[in-house]
Amino acid sequence: MNKRFLALLVVLALALPLVALGEVTVNKEGYPIVSEPIVMTVVNMQSPVQIDFNDVVILKDFEEVSGIDMQYRNIPASDVARQLSLLLASGELPDILFKMNVSATDQAKYAEQGMFLPLSDYAEYTPNLVKWLDQFPTQRDAITQADGKYYGAPYILAGDAIRMSTKMFFNTEVLEKLGYDAIPTTTDGLLEYLRKAKELDYNGNGEADEIPLTASGITAIVGPLAGSFGLYNRGGSHGNIVALEDGTVDYAYRSENYRELLRFLNTLYTEKLLDQDIFTMDFAQLIAKASTGRAVTYCMVNNSPVAGSPYEDFTIGITEPFEGPQGHKFWGTYSLPASPAAQFIITDACKYPEAAARWVDHWYSDEGIIAYFMGVEGVTYEKDADSPGGLKLTDYVVKNPDGINFEQVLAKYVPWAGGANPSVATNEYFKGGETWPASVRCAD
Repeated sequence: MNKRFLALLVVLALALPLVALGEVTVNKEGYPIVSEPIVMTVVNMQSPVQIDFNDVVILKDFEEVSGIDMQYRNIPASDVARQLSLLLASGELPDILFKMNVSATDQAKYAEQGMFLPLSDYAEYTPNLVKWLDQFPTQRDAITQADGKYYGAPYILAGDAIRMSTKMFFNTEVLEKLGYDAIPTTTDGLLEYLRKAKELDYNGNGEADEIPLTASGITAIVGPLAGSFGLYNRGGSHGNIVALEDGTVDYAYRSENYRELLRFLNTLYTEKLLDQDIFTMDFAQLIAKASTGRAVTYCMVNNSPVAGSPYEDFTIGITEPFEGPQGHKFWGTYSLPASPAAQFIITDACKYPEAAARWVDHWYSDEGIIAYFMGVEGVTYEKDADSPGGLKLTDYVVKNPDGINFEQVLAKYVPWAGGANPSVATNEYFKGGETWPASVRCAD
């Protein structure tokens, strides 16, 4: 009897976790998402400006609303590709991959191995995402795999200004001092302007410390110039290929156009017209140089490097691409709303895929989009009838009393810094630099 009773106790003990799991139900609408609090593990990309995702305000707030405790493991943006490869090769996956920019190739490979779950199988839990995919069918096509399913939630760019990434910004005082009444319109004209700017002691400190052209990295310089050399003619999202006149495509980096661009960049660097730190630059260094008047021309998605500085009022961006040496002239940094990269993937380690699907769907709702990109009402944004979408960022964000950049302020509240967001960037609610007046004028 004792042995039988002991055996029964063992069976009951083993069954208890199964019963507990079975008690968790997932609501298709309303909150909380789950009937009992659950925990999910997440690996996420973290941009240099972003704080620990475990401390981001809107993510913590939604944890209380949803009943899902997301435990984040932050991966520096500079190391995402390597860390993702190591993670996938190990087979020891978290429940969720968040903002990890998983390529279509990796999606297909690991979906076939059963490591990624098809998000499309949980469409009834993602009505907001489905609505956006219906509105942008090219986005649905971009993320759909050969088996007819999609495995990740995408970053949808719904606004024209947002689809244009890096722009080039000039200082109007410098232009005036050098005798220009407008920004140069050709690459040759740009080169001549930068040579003149190098000789100008703009900040008046008596030192030749002005930097004619800089950015947070070399890729930010390439972006605004690529279309002038016949590159990126399928958009910035497909910069590694170039469409040829015969209707075929070729690998961009073996083309004569690419070599010509490299020669132009070499001239800029050799003549010290291009920042000599360009290959080791970061955003903080760009702010330091631009906000003190050293950087007279810079490439960025917005004019935030001079925001709040004495040079903010003298910012003007290019409103048309430069004409290149062979007559090429188009925006190479303009992208379609569609990208095949996945910014939210549910792995086979996840015990509650329906709950995970509902969690990410929140960020595709109007309420979720506002929270994701604008933060907390009354703190980082407020109602304003004259602003797009009827909302604007507060002075605490755009005129921070501590003098920190708006992205640095927002990074405590929202996770969108660095891109790769499983949400929708609209002109109404995305208040990043792409929709600032100086940036919008570039896209008009």
